[in-house]
Amino acid sequence: MTTQAIENCQDPLALPLPDRRIQTLRVGFREGRVKRVRNLTHDTYELVVACDGAESIGHAGQFWTLRVPGVAKPRPYSFARAPESENPGEHTFFIRLVPGGELSAWLSAGDKRVGEEVTLSGPLGRFGLDPSRDDMVCIAGGSGMSAVFAVLEHAANVQAERNCYFFYGARTRRDLYQRAEIAALQRRWHPDYALKFVPVLSEEPEASDWDGARGLVTDHFRHHYLDTGQLDAGRIKAYFCGPSPMIDAGISVLRDAGLPAASIYYDRFEDARSPAPVIDNAACVLCDECLLVKPVENCIVAVARLPAGAGADYQPVEPAATAGLYYSALYIDERECIRCYACVESCPAQAIAPQNEPTPRTLARVAG
Repeated sequence: MTTQAIENCQDPLALPLPDRRIQTLRVGFREGRVKRVRNLTHDTYELVVACDGAESIGHAGQFWTLRVPGVAKPRPYSFARAPESENPGEHTFFIRLVPGGELSAWLSAGDKRVGEEVTLSGPLGRFGLDPSRDDMVCIAGGSGMSAVFAVLEHAANVQAERNCYFFYGARTRRDLYQRAEIAALQRRWHPDYALKFVPVLSEEPEASDWDGARGLVTDHFRHHYLDTGQLDAGRIKAYFCGPSPMIDAGISVLRDAGLPAASIYYDRFEDARSPAPVIDNAACVLCDECLLVKPVENCIVAVARLPAGAGADYQPVEPAATAGLYYSALYIDERECIRCYACVESCPAQAIAPQNEPTPRTLARVAG
């Protein structure tokens, strides 16, 4: 201990408290302001946040969490553009309004939000362009357009030598957006390959003059591309972003067709109505990967005593005050969890999942 450190302690023999910010070294925090808000559809907005004097960091496919004034918890949103295509310090997001959602209510004020402060944490996630030359199959729905569009913009920027089929599921024509921007990507795509865009409408009135694909986007992909042999499941990489039922259905179609799990990439966010992940401490390998990617200070905590039930208080580990070798257990506080699932993705032992038993396991409980 240095002389300065000793002088800063009330008790010269006491160890200094650990700097808990060390646990979030992989998560950057940036302050910015709303630069632009504009309608993309009747229920989807483009939000551009500018951070002064900072470069645009991260890679296409990743996400940030956004905290805005008056909204209690941050929310995760994917990049909607490749970072190298953004103006310096800017980040673009596509946000769909959710009835009753706090951030939706904030964003619905539109231009009135320009100039307001926004705190970003991230970037997080591993979703992104893979290095192969296999054909890309991208399936998105709703605001899932964002991550897929960013990945495709990056692929066009680097002139990726591969074909791409982009299937986008929407309810009706008024839910379609980014069509001009996708057409621009098609013109910029590597000249020896092609980017094909296939919008699929599930609720377009039968009497309309829409002559494009109809039905569920995953069904259209299966019947018209896999079943016909237009695409070979053994020679593609698949990317999903959007509603969980769509992602699950698409993964099932591709797995049934023989595509290995390692060739399927997806970006899935849940809302507050979804279950929070649970850590199985009996399977935990103490690598701290989940602690290194947490975007909220107390979403994952080291505890000396687990809560007795859902919503109950826990006892956090306090150096020299509570027992525990390293820590007794890690616990996800569902009241603080924002359902970004960054911890699930980061865990090498697959010890974190929303399907785990609601009462967290520890080695002590398993042994007992």
